[in-house]
Amino acid sequence: MDIDLDEMISDLAPIDLLIQRAGRLQRHIRDINGQLKRDGKDERSPPELLILAPVWDDAPGDEWFGSAMRNSAYVYPDHGRIWLTQRVLREQGAIQMPHAARLLIESVYGEDVVMPEGFARSEQEQVGKYYCDRARAKKYVLNFRPGYAANINDYLPEKLSTRLAEESVSLWLATCIDGVVKPYATGAHAWEMSVVRVRRSWWKKHRDEFSLLEGDAFRQWCVEQRQDPEMANVILVTDDESCGYSAREGLIGKVG
Repeated sequence: MDIDLDEMISDLAPIDLLIQRAGRLQRHIRDINGQLKRDGKDERSPPELLILAPVWDDAPGDEWFGSAMRNSAYVYPDHGRIWLTQRVLREQGAIQMPHAARLLIESVYGEDVVMPEGFARSEQEQVGKYYCDRARAKKYVLNFRPGYAANINDYLPEKLSTRLAEESVSLWLATCIDGVVKPYATGAHAWEMSVVRVRRSWWKKHRDEFSLLEGDAFRQWCVEQRQDPEMANVILVTDDESCGYSAREGLIGKVG
């Protein structure tokens, strides 16, 4: 989708994300009425990026971000970088690209930046996460030596990711009629259309609330679909909502 805005409102976020969002402002040349122009100058007023942020504090504590913007603090756990972002934006007053890109980025991620003492604990956590992510990424490096064999576990989609985020699991929705297991979706690529992905932590908590394909039927399904039994989960969908899935509401788990 090609979004082109004159004004944007955003929560305070890391500077690189704010720069990315600002790139959606006035992407195309338009006249004063907002109609597209083939060439010439843009006739509109300069775009505005309004940022919702905590009250500025020169010496913030560990709860500076979380106490004011709890949801954003959860999404962006590196609160020290958030504070540095707010500081440089207060100093500059604008995101002027491309000539200010280096200044903005290095003011937040540069090696010489000084982090407030109030963020000492969160900074240590982020450093630990950085090295953990590096080790995790190294584990996911593709091993080309075995070749492209279908039974090489290194190539299981559930174990590969292009983003470092909370691990997820794939759930296949299926029906079982007269002992025959069929995908819940219909049409072309029915099994692919029957997959739901959820956070691994959520599934670990709610797994027992669903009716699952088990035993020989499950093992046979894994063979036919070339899935690892340790990674796959097949939810049996019935007309009874106690199965944990509703066509109207999706994954509902145990009702009541």
